[in-house]
Amino acid sequence: MAAPAPIPAPRDAAPPDEPAAREWTARAVGSGLAVGALLAVGNLYMGLKTGFWDSGHITASILAFGLAALLPGRRRLSLLENNVAQSAATAVGAAPATLNLLGAVPALALAGGAEPGWAAAGLGLALAVLGVLWALALRRRLLEEEKLPFPTGVATAEVIRALGARGGAQRPGRALAWTGLAAAAITLARDLRGWLPQALFLPVRVAGVPAQALGLGVALSPMLLGVGAVAGPRTGLSVLAGAAVGWGAIAPALVRSGAVPAAGYAPLVGWLAWPGVGLMLGAALVSIASQWRAFTGALRDLRRLGPGAPAGRDRRLATILAAVAALAAVALAGPAFGMGPASAAVALALGLVLAAVCARAVGQTDILPAGEMGRAAQVAMGGVGTAPADLGAGALAAGPSAQAGVALWSLRAGQLLGASVRLQARALLAGTLVGAAVAFPVYRVLVRAHGIGTAALPAPYAVSFRAVAELVARGGAALPPGALTAAVAGLATGAALEAAARLRIRGVPSPGALGMGFIAPAQYAVAIAAGAVAGAIWRRRRPAEAEELAPAVGAGAIAGESVAGAVVAVGAALAASR
Repeated sequence: MAAPAPIPAPRDAAPPDEPAAREWTARAVGSGLAVGALLAVGNLYMGLKTGFWDSGHITASILAFGLAALLPGRRRLSLLENNVAQSAATAVGAAPATLNLLGAVPALALAGGAEPGWAAAGLGLALAVLGVLWALALRRRLLEEEKLPFPTGVATAEVIRALGARGGAQRPGRALAWTGLAAAAITLARDLRGWLPQALFLPVRVAGVPAQALGLGVALSPMLLGVGAVAGPRTGLSVLAGAAVGWGAIAPALVRSGAVPAAGYAPLVGWLAWPGVGLMLGAALVSIASQWRAFTGALRDLRRLGPGAPAGRDRRLATILAAVAALAAVALAGPAFGMGPASAAVALALGLVLAAVCARAVGQTDILPAGEMGRAAQVAMGGVGTAPADLGAGALAAGPSAQAGVALWSLRAGQLLGASVRLQARALLAGTLVGAAVAFPVYRVLVRAHGIGTAALPAPYAVSFRAVAELVARGGAALPPGALTAAVAGLATGAALEAAARLRIRGVPSPGALGMGFIAPAQYAVAIAAGAVAGAIWRRRRPAEAEELAPAVGAGAIAGESVAGAVVAVGAALAASR
């Protein structure tokens, strides 16, 4: 664990040489919310395709700095203005996760449930607000008293300082902009004009099954290349290994034996999802078990919330807002997921405890296990009855966990820069409002254009939520023939690989990424792996250049295709409504 950086004294207002107007400004908030909308669309599109999403703290800092320089006056953001901007941006960007648009909501659609509509958006907003308030309540305990590192927050503060010292983010900003434009152009040529194919497939048959029916090829997707470049070679090659085993070996055997009646993504993923979910769930169980100290620490944190909470009027406002958000979450869990008030209240209480565990894990490891917290809540609340209600229990834990972790990264950066906690809290809460307003309409457009659980939007993260819910509710009857054995084997393998990784055994693949390889189309896995390998080669041959530009290039590829893909989906939805 890295040693904590020196921490300036916290404050509730700007110091005399940095008036509050130079921290909370229209330029800072406006650029942050605009960048956040871009991050939200990118995370939604990327998450529904691959199961991955990114908090975007460093990307938001660079983009907000560059965007503000284009606004009237062409004045640079100060360090504290940039901190407000990244806080607002990342709160917006986390909306797909905090609104459960990558997990419980699409999982409900996969399970055949009715679309929860705007009740899900209201529930997600309430959970996002609770996540921010939870982060503020835990801030003093985790950041000031225990001085947990929160490395992403430290890196964000250093980037903001570097931007101010150099006077700009010219090279990373240009790299991100040009990569984004190129990715958008390729996406429009592929999806709008049909000038490019969706993927290039091998012209062969595997055990008598055409490679195209198994997805054995490479997707022509700048976003997937960017995902691989950002995720790194361990994740990228692990996804590829999962696809090779699942789609290259098991899938043709299933078709040949008649266990699956026909080749194709939809019929095959219904079986392959089970070993994939087993891998992810096994890893999650070991991850949660290894964080038992975080559970005991979280309980101590909860007992000490009083001294760490805001004082005076701020405390009263925070208490009222938390009470309103909690009541709204309990009330909306019914129309969204069919949960009764009592079970929703119990699930929310459990979810907030798990969010505290998640916050401590983020501070110690810099990994945000919000999905693991959601699945843990699903298992713990298995007695709530139906699969939709079990999905609701997962949502009530995963939503605030994701937002609390992202907010604490931002608060750590603000702490190192000497920012006002009050103003940063205001930016985070504003971001939750804009995030709900942006993410849910875009989600509905994407799903109406492409469906959910399809090759276009496979939603691997949602598949895992649905599988756990059905397994808890129905037991082995939820699985197709032979899938139970595969799921148990996946569970054991995932647990063993995660344990080996935690023992720092080198060369161990990521079990979560292996599981994603079983669920996402194989052509996606190949593209992600190609991006990961290309990024690794760049970092090896030109380490200084790659350190400066690789995150911006990856983010540009993700953002460019995501925005262009959303535009195409809007056009398709409008055409269908005529």
